[in-house]
Amino acid sequence: MDGFKRLAVLAGSGLQRMILPLLLMAALIVGVYYILSTENARRASRPVVAGWEDIEECGSLTSFDGTKTIDLERDHKVALTEKTADGDDKSERKSSGTWSFDEDNERYTVSLADKSLEYTLVKPEESNVCIFTPSDDVDAVNLRESWFGRIEEKKDEED
Repeated sequence: MDGFKRLAVLAGSGLQRMILPLLLMAALIVGVYYILSTENARRASRPVVAGWEDIEECGSLTSFDGTKTIDLERDHKVALTEKTADGDDKSERKSSGTWSFDEDNERYTVSLADKSLEYTLVKPEESNVCIFTPSDDVDAVNLRESWFGRIEEKKDEED
């Protein structure tokens, strides 16, 4: 009888050593699934903002001379950062404004301080460059008044 008890105890402890890691792994998988599904549900429930998806992939837009950047946010806010020509970060000047998108004309309006300008977003085929230009005519883009961005390659884990 003692032999059977010892065998049962040994078998039970071996079984516990196998089941415990499996239970922990299952709990981890369920936890990750829950986190990812709630994040995807949150993203899907956000309202569509006209013009946002196209401009979002451009990231920060930089002026031709590289001294200014503008960042457009999903909530229609714009942040302008101006640096001095010598690149001194301490003398940066920041201002904020708003943006809107006219779907019919495919034009963005950026309002900063007392000034509003209309822009067209140009994304050349087979390129990772964005040009945010005040010109309607893409054949006659004024580079000095335009803003430039780079489309980042999406990683597989984001898909």
